[in-house]
Amino acid sequence: MPGSDEEKFRFPNLCNKVFGKGGYASILPNFEYRPEQEKMAYCCAQAFSSDIPILFEAGTGVGKSLAYLVPGIIAAVRFNRQLVVATHTIALQQQIIEKDLPRIEMMFENCGALGDCANFKSALLLGRGNYLCTNRLKRALAERRELFNSEESKELDRIADWAVTTRTGIAEELNPPPNPEVWNWVNADASSCTANSCTDGTCFYQNARREIASADIVILNHSLLFAMLAAGLGAEDGQDGAGGVLFPNDMLVLDEAHLVPNVASDAFGSSLSCAGIMRELRRIYDPKKRKGLIARGGMAEHCDKLAVSDTMAACEDFFARVKKDFLLCRDTVRITSPNWIDCEFPQKLEALAELLDSFAMNAKTDRLAAEIRDYKRRILSFKNTLENCIFLGDAENSVYWAERAGRDERDARINSAPLKVSEILRRALFSRKSPVVMTSATLAVGGSMEGFVSKTGAENAECFICDSPFDYDKNMRAFIATDAPDIEKSTGRLDSEYISRVCKKLCEKVRGGTLILFTSYADLNMAAKYLEENLSERKIFVQGRMPRNETVRAFADAGDAVLLGTDTFWTGIDLPGEKLSQVIITRLPFENHRHPLLQARLDRIQMEGGNPFRELSLPAAVIKFRQGIGRLIRSASDKGIAVVLDSRIASRPYGMNFIDAIPTNRVERFCESDIDGFVSDCINELGLAPKSKS
Repeated sequence: MPGSDEEKFRFPNLCNKVFGKGGYASILPNFEYRPEQEKMAYCCAQAFSSDIPILFEAGTGVGKSLAYLVPGIIAAVRFNRQLVVATHTIALQQQIIEKDLPRIEMMFENCGALGDCANFKSALLLGRGNYLCTNRLKRALAERRELFNSEESKELDRIADWAVTTRTGIAEELNPPPNPEVWNWVNADASSCTANSCTDGTCFYQNARREIASADIVILNHSLLFAMLAAGLGAEDGQDGAGGVLFPNDMLVLDEAHLVPNVASDAFGSSLSCAGIMRELRRIYDPKKRKGLIARGGMAEHCDKLAVSDTMAACEDFFARVKKDFLLCRDTVRITSPNWIDCEFPQKLEALAELLDSFAMNAKTDRLAAEIRDYKRRILSFKNTLENCIFLGDAENSVYWAERAGRDERDARINSAPLKVSEILRRALFSRKSPVVMTSATLAVGGSMEGFVSKTGAENAECFICDSPFDYDKNMRAFIATDAPDIEKSTGRLDSEYISRVCKKLCEKVRGGTLILFTSYADLNMAAKYLEENLSERKIFVQGRMPRNETVRAFADAGDAVLLGTDTFWTGIDLPGEKLSQVIITRLPFENHRHPLLQARLDRIQMEGGNPFRELSLPAAVIKFRQGIGRLIRSASDKGIAVVLDSRIASRPYGMNFIDAIPTNRVERFCESDIDGFVSDCINELGLAPKSKS
């Protein structure tokens, strides 16, 4: 009987038949037996068949995606429950969709014991705003005079032409990307786009929903997963006691799970900026263009348009005062006292919401009424979030702060975030009667997952660690600088002259691409300026000048270029071979302790009698450091150099935590003067010296 207790009991052993020596997976091209992968697949199968949560650190090269996808898809088909896979990066989603799933399908088709699973269905889940709603497009075309100026009208025609040829209706397909002001009127993020109103089978979002409902495996990103959970869109407990996280009785895998606490913190927090609110207000009615939502159907002729203008003025005044009173001398400031600013902005938002409600009642069509009520809900959401941030509505469990925002930091933003996400994740993920698998190459610090367990509320999860099968001692060398000047205490800045000079010398010594990782944009930009002036024989790519994916792609295509990045470039880059032969870490990646959110979390640990540095700052830095170092060796044949230019790794007691996180035992100390000596000798030994131009 499919899904019977007996089959579930035997299910983990099936994974040994798949991934064991000479197992079913051996028919896959270039497949190599890896005991670490076999162990991970077995543990994932146990989780799926027994509804238990697990945390699994799988070192680079274990093949973790196949290890959770194969048992997950078999369980989805045979136990009639959906497998939900959430990743952080688009690159990993593309790998799963374009590479892993076709390989798995081929294996199932050519293996009699797994043939019943070969026709599994997969679907990609995106937020509503990513899809074109053809019915909203038709209405926008019919009402273009009330909504768009001439340039926007041309863009609407371009979208309409694309709608005829696209198969998915996903905005990402449209090149160049759609104008956001026009796309807002035609995407599926509206109450008027429903299964009842979009019944002709042409709406891309409604078609995607049907595909997702029937899919065995659903793939999405972390941000969407936690945004849906924060909005209350997760599964509810069924009458039979079955749970589910996102869908009823589902199974959840969170890959790149080391990033989950930060993503969840953003999703369950809130953020308001002047630019964001003004954008929505202009969509209701733009006084300059005399166009917008309430211009449809002639409503603008009979309404109090000043209500929108007054709300705009109140919005601009509020954020100007936030910047003037709190952000002139600092880029962020923590808010600890309620009623910290006096303003009439919330009242203006409430009055506008009431006005929209009256418009909705007098709208000529139900669809128009639904769209007006959408905006009423958005306006009330702004009001509630604003009041929460002004009155500190949950000060015991949340952190509130203001910060500069926007281009050239001309705007201001107010934010809130939960002080601890562990309680939220414990409730949303680990109390749902569904199996949850969290996996990453970096979950542990010093061989222990205690810190990650505490941050995620995963106390009831079983923990496993599998090291990478790669021979790091043979293929990798690591160097730690002992002569790097101390970081300036007054500014927290690096010695840019030393960093730039040493990076130039190291880039000249190594064949292939070099990734230089920073913790601040200021340090990055100084080094970029120096290298562009003094390293003319290499292409220099700098974060922020192009979209991230384009930057990484161009860097890889160049083959021997230099890429300078910070923050997101510490993770998610997978470039095997000489596309990336060297990683230089300019500074140990401790978070900015002056940031209000981290400051509040450190204060809470101190108040509870803990050690803030040991419990929070150090583990987070070591995890990020491991991620940065992990960009280097991506395949068994890769060779590379890792360099750390922060002398604290050699001089401070906590430095050993970082040294222990370097996967090779061949870690050497060096000074700048050694680069032409034994550092070059080690590079030559690995076969990574530049080829002679002759």
